[in-house]
Amino acid sequence: MVYLIWGIVMVVCFYSLAFGVTLWKQKNKPGSIVVILLSITSIILPYFTYVK
Repeated sequence: MVYLIWGIVMVVCFYSLAFGVTLWKQKNKPGSIVVILLSITSIILPYFTYVK
């Protein structure tokens, strides 16, 4: 079950990072920074809530 949770988290994180890079290329730097920070948070948050 733990591997399933981490797999889903990684897929969401990679998707969010790709969206952040797309925003960066479209010259939307503030939005890109926010999306990248949220994707980093999505990696850290499950560690404290689901996986102990």
